[in-house]
Amino acid sequence: MENDLGFQYLKRKVISKGLNCTGYKEDFLRRRLEGRMRLRGVSSYLDYARYMDKNPSEFEQLLDALTINVSEFFRDSTVWSALQTKILPLILMKNRASSDKKLRVWSAACADGEEPYTIAIILREALSLGEKLNVEIMATDIDEDSLKRAREGTYSFERLRSVKQSVLRRYFTSPDNRKFRISDEIKQMVTFKQHDLSAPPPSHSFDIISCRNVMIYFSRDMQQRLLRSFYEALSPGGYLILGKVESPIGDASFLFKSADLIERIYQRPKEVLVSP
Repeated sequence: MENDLGFQYLKRKVISKGLNCTGYKEDFLRRRLEGRMRLRGVSSYLDYARYMDKNPSEFEQLLDALTINVSEFFRDSTVWSALQTKILPLILMKNRASSDKKLRVWSAACADGEEPYTIAIILREALSLGEKLNVEIMATDIDEDSLKRAREGTYSFERLRSVKQSVLRRYFTSPDNRKFRISDEIKQMVTFKQHDLSAPPPSHSFDIISCRNVMIYFSRDMQQRLLRSFYEALSPGGYLILGKVESPIGDASFLFKSADLIERIYQRPKEVLVSP
């Protein structure tokens, strides 16, 4: 009983400091909290709450533990291959026929920027030389430290192990052969912004939304609310890319149709699909 009360108290404290963790699965939240507690040598949630009061910098480290920041360029290469060969040609064909000449992407929970930069490289490779298409890639994350690293755009080779050598040479520089910096050409295609996924979408009318390997940590209710949010942020006919073990669930499953079931790519229909 005392442990449960301590957990709820600590959870409220974390929320009051700016992280809305109500949508996380409880077992995931407990594991991450208890990992920090072991590192700090405290045995109860209440003791950890007191530790945070005495050590304000601990919250930033807890935030890192509660947000999923591990990624790499072209992670799950078959997903990006499907985007490049199957989905993107359809989007470009539609946009080339439009007077708007704009392509908008949202990379949600972008961590250190590997995913939005991957998408930017794919788009740059797909566009004809001199083609006039206004590409806007918005990349968001709740962790400001991750966003700072993303804006800097410098990575270790471990984060680039899935990048083809030709792409590495074209879009990265490496003055010391240890760190690799994304080219300004790619960096200028991406705008980074702090955003909590529990909040309304940061913008609308996206052609593509990518949110991969994040929903699995959320409760079922939060997953459905997030999927509804993605639906509202997509343009009719726009595409949603999820992680390999993620898919639309519950009532939200009727908002999307499958574009590539194996790669977990879904499409917002031009009209809402209704439950039979």
